[in-house]
Amino acid sequence: MVNIQRYEAVEISVPSGSTLTRFYFPDLPNLRNARITTVEVYDAATLGCSPLTGSTLAALTDIKKSFLVLYQGDLQLVYNIPLARLNQVNDGTSPYVFELPRINTMIVSWVKSFVTMFTAMGTTNVVFAFGVYYNFGPQDNDMSTATNNS
Repeated sequence: MVNIQRYEAVEISVPSGSTLTRFYFPDLPNLRNARITTVEVYDAATLGCSPLTGSTLAALTDIKKSFLVLYQGDLQLVYNIPLARLNQVNDGTSPYVFELPRINTMIVSWVKSFVTMFTAMGTTNVVFAFGVYYNFGPQDNDMSTATNNS
């Protein structure tokens, strides 16, 4: 079970006709100082379209050969975790995990982080869609400590 304190949908665009094998996250101002707890990926079989732009999602075959790399500052802390390991939505045919891995409140440098693969994607003009679960520190972890100082 994922404890949702805060959530943001994020996507990485794969341009039409691209032969690249590395796709960087855009700048994500709302998540610059956020403490990331979990990242989830969505495929075309589990969501009809991207929650941000309505774009077509990357195919499961491409997700199965894709890996996530996350940086915190200049440190590469998550290196090549399979995207399929981050798929918790079950449509009955897609591989999925019972519980998403926890990322222990990492502050991610999004513009340095990326999705990579060893061969070019089979389908382009799509997006990798992610759900990012996060908080901003102790004030988000324990809402009972909020007091009224008036």
